[in-house]
Amino acid sequence: MNQPWLGTSAAGLLDLRSTPFDSVYPGVEVHATAIDNILNQNFLQSPSWIVGVDIVDILLSLSITFVLLLLPGALMSFFFLTLFLVLMFLLHYYVMMDKGFLLNTFFPLVGISILFVIGESINYFFEMKQKDRIKRKFATKVSAAVVEELIEHADEHLFSVKEKEITILFSDIRDFTSISEQLGSAKMLIQLLNEYMTPMVDIITKYKGTVDKFIGDAIMAYWNAPIDVKNHADKALQSAIEQIFALENLNKKLTQEKKPNIRIGIGINTGVSVVGEMGSTGRSDYTCIGDAVNLASRAEGLCKPYGSSIILSEFTKNALQEKEYLFRELDTVRVKGKKKPITIYECMGYKNKYWVNFNEENNKIYIQALQHYKNAHFKEALQLFEKLNSLNEEKLYKLYIERCEHYIKHKPENFDGVFTFITK
Repeated sequence: MNQPWLGTSAAGLLDLRSTPFDSVYPGVEVHATAIDNILNQNFLQSPSWIVGVDIVDILLSLSITFVLLLLPGALMSFFFLTLFLVLMFLLHYYVMMDKGFLLNTFFPLVGISILFVIGESINYFFEMKQKDRIKRKFATKVSAAVVEELIEHADEHLFSVKEKEITILFSDIRDFTSISEQLGSAKMLIQLLNEYMTPMVDIITKYKGTVDKFIGDAIMAYWNAPIDVKNHADKALQSAIEQIFALENLNKKLTQEKKPNIRIGIGINTGVSVVGEMGSTGRSDYTCIGDAVNLASRAEGLCKPYGSSIILSEFTKNALQEKEYLFRELDTVRVKGKKKPITIYECMGYKNKYWVNFNEENNKIYIQALQHYKNAHFKEALQLFEKLNSLNEEKLYKLYIERCEHYIKHKPENFDGVFTFITK
């Protein structure tokens, strides 16, 4: 049976005390509350084993904070850390009010704060290091937009070796040895190469290509790696076309400076290659290797015998999405190192802007001549190729004229229309 408590609380008696709940509290109420807690066993406790609970609480809180630091993005980590702190405060409040045990909240809070600040600082440091690494690796190879996209979507598997469909471009300066002899100075030759390669690389990066390497006077580039490039075959071909047009302007400047003009051949192929970071443990580079890369190199080498500026494989032509290009089929060949024949095509620019004297009438004659050649009708093919060459002399027509004359004299057996190259 509860007994009434008697006491005085008049302000004039000056029996006033300060408590956590009120700065002016009757002293008798303090005694009454203490007696009530003792009688009802309702009071806060801090037994000896609570120290062990506090230690476990601190370690558990730090472990959870460490896991939260591993989440991608500082904002996500901060959000879940805030949620965790709210839950921790609610748990401590419940244990104190309902169970009467006073847990230490200060040390877990300090530990969490210190760990979070240190962890985020470390994350920021490594993120900056990773961004710097990406920038250093690709800043001179790809456009600034591609570098930013690489940084935005960077992960640990970005540079890992994998198979991927890419479009590869090789370009090479024609008669480079002759140009070297004309200049007569290594310093002037390097200056000329830099003057040529600077706009070519700018065009490649403009079309989201990656410059892989410079091989003397040659440039190797590829598209769709390390990041995906939509319509990468079109981007590569558009880049090649613009390089040819840019070369015309460069040659005008070189002529004014009384320097030798530059002619190039470009080979393009599309196919699945192995791409990724390759090399030794101490020195590596992001590159691509495989049969598709070799075929692109062979396509570039074919520019010389066919007298073409741009040659692309049937795989690249089939991968093109745009229809604005001006093409003609060159040949079906077996390149050195491959047994399976492929059809190669010459790109002469865009339908409304091209660099070859090639009209619709010539195209009809050329298609007929090529069909006669493939069907082993060499006399009919010879007449048409000679007609084309009389209208406009081209190395391509002369090549077929020589072949037809040879096959008329030495009729081949089981002719399949495929020409086999035994050199690169």
